[in-house]
Amino acid sequence: MAIKSDHELVVQANAGDAAAFSEILERHYDLIYRLAYRILGNQQDAEDITQDVCVALPKKLNLFKGRSKLSTWLYQVTLNFCRDFQRRRVSSQKAYEDYSLVNEIRNDTQAQRKRDVVFAYQMINTLGDDLRETALLVVAEGLNHAEAAEVLDIKESTVSWRMLKVRENLSALVQRGAGAL
Repeated sequence: MAIKSDHELVVQANAGDAAAFSEILERHYDLIYRLAYRILGNQQDAEDITQDVCVALPKKLNLFKGRSKLSTWLYQVTLNFCRDFQRRRVSSQKAYEDYSLVNEIRNDTQAQRKRDVVFAYQMINTLGDDLRETALLVVAEGLNHAEAAEVLDIKESTVSWRMLKVRENLSALVQRGAGAL
C-alpha cells in the first residue's frame, strides 16, 4: 500500500473521508503541540490549543489551497490560534486587573465613608442636646425642616436656625482641628 501525500489526504478528508482526516492528525499532531508549547511555554495551554486546532481542523481544511506544504499551513493555523489565545489571556488579565482596581477603589471609598460617618457623629456629639437632636433628625434621618419641627414640637424656623448653628459649630470645630495638624 502506497503512502499518500498530505495533499491527497486533504482532498480525501475534505470529501468526508474520516480515515484520511485521522491520518492527517496522526502525522501532524506532534507538530501542532510542539509549536504551541514553544510559543506558550506551558504544557496545559499547549494541550488546550492543540485540541482547539484539531477540533477546528475539519472546517479549516477547506481553506487549505495546496500552495504550500500542509505542515507550513498547519504552522500558520497553530500560530494564529496561539496568538488569539495570548490576546484573550492578556485581555482577560487586563479585565481582572481593572476589576481588582475598581474593587480596591470601591473598598477604599467605603472605608473612607465609614471614617467620615464616624467623624461626623463625633462632631455632632460635641454639640449641645438641642442642636445635636436637630442635626440627627435632619442629617442622619433625612427629615425636612417641617418634619423635624413636628417631631421636636418647635417652629420650622427654629429648626432652620438650629441647622445654621450646627453648620457654624461644626465648621469651627473642623477649622480648629485642621489648625491643630
